[in-house]
Amino acid sequence: MFPSRITTPLPSDPQSEDIFSSALSSLFTDVVQNNHGVPGGHLIYHSPRFGKIDLRIPQYPHVEEGRRLFAHYLWNAAVIAADGLETASSDEGLGSHSDGHGAQEALEWEKRYWDVRGKRILELGAGTALPSIISARSGALSATITDHPSSPALTTGAIAQNVRTNITERSESGEADTKSSSTSPSKSGPVDIFGYTWGTTTMYMPSRYGKRAEQQPIDFDRIVIADCLWMRSQHVNLVRTILHYLRREDRSQHPASPTESCALVVAGFHTGRETVRHFFEAAEDVTGHLRAAEIFEIDVNGLRRPWGPVRTGENKDQAQRWCVVAVLVRR
Repeated sequence: MFPSRITTPLPSDPQSEDIFSSALSSLFTDVVQNNHGVPGGHLIYHSPRFGKIDLRIPQYPHVEEGRRLFAHYLWNAAVIAADGLETASSDEGLGSHSDGHGAQEALEWEKRYWDVRGKRILELGAGTALPSIISARSGALSATITDHPSSPALTTGAIAQNVRTNITERSESGEADTKSSSTSPSKSGPVDIFGYTWGTTTMYMPSRYGKRAEQQPIDFDRIVIADCLWMRSQHVNLVRTILHYLRREDRSQHPASPTESCALVVAGFHTGRETVRHFFEAAEDVTGHLRAAEIFEIDVNGLRRPWGPVRTGENKDQAQRWCVVAVLVRR
């Protein structure tokens, strides 16, 4: 389901290896890719609502610091996050998938958390920035896209190009939703791009390493974190970022608010379940405390199951099919 939304455009004069490469997912259907694209290349994400989203994949960085960030791919977690944001932010409200026999099963995304219309969005470790692009197209009040200051997503201008191609130019042309006639097209709010190091409180100009941005964001209604959990050493810093930038609820003003600020976390198991489990333990332990309002696993076909911190007997290929999805809120 989710991988089928991603295609690689063929060059104007394709060679036999280009055609073969573009057909790999169809030829080897049992092999699940958890990342897509080649560094410096392009992908097309086929959005159910917005049609083709043209994504430039960041180039492979020349410095070790940038290589460790793995921004030079589109990861399944970002695709799943994009689906949740897009589906919940539509009046139609449900996605669907086939069970392989023609039946369709609805994929429910809790609107209380995933509907970003009128919300201020922050994405951490953005890479291609697909979730931010979908958020902006879906009617977010604003979208703030961040990646590490050394990330090739920033230093090569990949994020800026993706925003320009899929938001700025489409807004200027007045392009409407391509797949939904029941909802009016959403006007994109402002989109900002910054260099940002997790655990800190300062954002920097994307193309000027070390130059502090003049306008510093204060807080956000939603923080999107897609495939950022593989570095165990950064878990506490991620939690500190969430606690710093997540808008605090004024319960005296809105004691029974139908929505609340939250962090939307989606992650694969590239470095093992124990690493992912450690992040959620850190989220509970760090001063300020976060809790999981909901948490489950979802596979590449949209099937869901309860979150399993440990799955005895699971091999690497089996784990690669799944991502964990969690909504974190303040306690």
